[in-house]
Amino acid sequence: MLHLKQSFLWVNYNGEGDYYMSDYFPLNRFDFSNLVNQIRELDALPNVLIDTETGIEFYDVNSVSKDYLVCLLEDFNSIDNLAQNDSKREYENQSRYDVKNYQFEPSWVEISQDKVTVGYVGIYVNADFSLVFIKNDSAWFLESN
Repeated sequence: MLHLKQSFLWVNYNGEGDYYMSDYFPLNRFDFSNLVNQIRELDALPNVLIDTETGIEFYDVNSVSKDYLVCLLEDFNSIDNLAQNDSKREYENQSRYDVKNYQFEPSWVEISQDKVTVGYVGIYVNADFSLVFIKNDSAWFLESN
């Protein structure tokens, strides 16, 4: 793995043409393949699912189809990458606070047919917030706050 230093971030190259920020704002950090396999085996979707590997709680699961849920989980990194890039931008636009004030991870996800709300909690600070994501055609977008 190749490490490149860009200003204040270490950027990794994975050898497959992808660059990702590993130290402060990691991208593509989730693999829900085990959860997807479990969902495919279910006869009916429950209201709440908890991923045992990450502890992320998914709410209102039974309000969408199994196919929609599987697609959401397989594409979750796209959603989280938007949040990570947003946090990175916020950090870069200020100079007073340590990067740890901008490092968050998802805690819960509320699912509906037209949007997904993800609750984030601070990794190092006692803070939480939620972000709303909308899917337009095949791409996810962060709804303006």
